[in-house]
Amino acid sequence: MFAASLFAAVAVLGFHSLASRSLGPDGFSPIAVLWTLMFLLHTVLLLPAEQHLTRALVVTTTPSQIRAIRKDMLVAAAAAMFIGVGFVIATRERFFDGSAAYVAYIAAIVISRAFMTTGRGFLAGSRRFVAYGVSIGVEAGSLIIGGLAVALLGGGAQWFAVIMAASPATTLVTRPFRAVRGDAHHHTVNAQPGTFLAWLIVATAASQLIIAGGPIAVSFVGGSAAAVSIFFTSFALLRGPLTSAYNLVARVLPDFTALAHRPDDRGLWAWANKIVLGSLGAAGLAAVFSGLLLRPIVQLVYGAEFAPPVGAAILGGAGVGLGLGALFATQLYSAAALGARLAAGWLTGLLAGLAVLLLADVAPVVLVALAFSVGEGVGLLMLGLVLQPRRHVPQTRSNMDVPLG
Repeated sequence: MFAASLFAAVAVLGFHSLASRSLGPDGFSPIAVLWTLMFLLHTVLLLPAEQHLTRALVVTTTPSQIRAIRKDMLVAAAAAMFIGVGFVIATRERFFDGSAAYVAYIAAIVISRAFMTTGRGFLAGSRRFVAYGVSIGVEAGSLIIGGLAVALLGGGAQWFAVIMAASPATTLVTRPFRAVRGDAHHHTVNAQPGTFLAWLIVATAASQLIIAGGPIAVSFVGGSAAAVSIFFTSFALLRGPLTSAYNLVARVLPDFTALAHRPDDRGLWAWANKIVLGSLGAAGLAAVFSGLLLRPIVQLVYGAEFAPPVGAAILGGAGVGLGLGALFATQLYSAAALGARLAAGWLTGLLAGLAVLLLADVAPVVLVALAFSVGEGVGLLMLGLVLQPRRHVPQTRSNMDVPLG
C-alpha cells in the first residue's frame, strides 16, 4: 500500500504538470477548481463513508447493520452529487468558462468515486490490503496515462476532466465486493450507522475545507485566476504526503479500531502524545525544506509562472507537517467512534483559519497559506491534547459515541 500510495502521489503530480503546461495558468484554472471540488467531495463525504464501512466490518458482520451502512453510504454519495452539481451550476461563469459540460463531468466524477470508495471500504474492512494497494496503483496509472494521451493529442481542459471522471472506476478490477463473508468476524459491538457517520462527515468537512479549500478561498479573498492556479499547483505538491497518507489510513484504522474495543483502551490513546510531538518536529522540518525547495520544484514541474511567494511556501510546509499528525489523530477518534469530539476539534481549527482570513492583511496566496497552517495546528492540538477522553473505559453500546462535555 505504501508503494502504491507513493506512485499515486507521483501520478497526480504528473497529471497536474501535464494539464498545467498544456493549458497555461488561465486555461488550467477550471481544472484546478474542478480538482479542488472533487477532492473536497471525496474527502468530506465519500472517504468518511469508506472509513465507516471499514470500521463496521471490523466490529460487526450483522447483515442488518451492514445494510444500514450501505444506505448511509448512498446518502453520502447523493449529498456529494447535490453539492457538486449545485456548485458547478452556481459558479459556472466564475470558474468554468460558462460551460455546462462541467455539470456532467462533476456528476460522473461523483458516481465513479462512489463506486471506488465503496469497493475500497470492503477491501480494507476485510483486510485485503494487497488488493487495496492494487486499486490505488491502477487508478493512478489510468490517471497519468489518460493525462499523457490528452496532452499529446492537444486536448483542452474538458478532456482532462473526462480522465478525472474515468480513472476511479478502474478500482473495480480488484473485484472488491466479493471481500465480505458473514462469518469473518465475531465482534458484537453496535456499529452505529447513522450517528457516527453524521459526526464524521461534519468533522471531515471542516478539516478538508482547511486542507483543500485554498484555491477557492484565494479567489474569494481577491486573488486572480492566475493566483488560483499558483496556489493550486504549489499546494498540490505540498499536499503529496497528505494525499498519500489518506490511503495509508485504511491500513491504520482497522488496528486502531481493534485497540479501541479492548477492555482497556489506553493502548489507543497512548498514540496521541506521540503523534503531536512527531507532528511538531515534522512541521519545523517541512517549513525549512519547503521554503528552500518548493519554488524551484514548482518552476521545474509546472513552469516559472506558477512559482509561489516564499512566505506561502514556508507556511504551507509547516501546515502539511501539522496536517499529517492531525490526520492520524483523527483516526483515534474514528476508531473509538467519538464523533462529536472529533467534529468539535476540526470545527475549532476551521474557525481559527477563517479568523485569519478575516483579520490578516497580506497578499491572497500568502494569506490562505497562513490560514491553512493555523487551522491545521489548532486541529492537531485540539485532537491530540485537549479533547482526549479523561477516562479509559471499555467501548460498549452506551458509550460508542460520546458527545463533547
